[in-house]
Amino acid sequence: MRKWTVLWGILLLVLAACAPKGSYTNVTADDLYAQLGRPDVLIVDVRTPAEYAEGHIAGAVNRPLQTIESWYKELPKDKPVYLYCRSGNRSQQAAEFLKKKGFRNIYNEQGGILAWLQRNYPVVR
Repeated sequence: MRKWTVLWGILLLVLAACAPKGSYTNVTADDLYAQLGRPDVLIVDVRTPAEYAEGHIAGAVNRPLQTIESWYKELPKDKPVYLYCRSGNRSQQAAEFLKKKGFRNIYNEQGGILAWLQRNYPVVR
């Protein structure tokens, strides 16, 4: 019996070590729109500064994917962080990166600013 207990303990340790450090959730433009104005939510636009200047979601901060290594440590781990880009590709890459760094409150807006504009949601220009 003790042998089985030890084996189960080892198995649980191995599984825990292999488990992903963090996680993220894919959301829609509608989901992100519902978060606007909440003080406990951070919205991050991972597009280039030029793309950001063309139009961005109100309250979003611009943190380009290309420089994620230099800014990811500034993100709060205790509040929701919503990521978006043009189409959802770069924000998903950012979400994967942050997941590997142990972030758990990450939300990836699928469809990016294109889906946002398709819903006629407002942008800051």
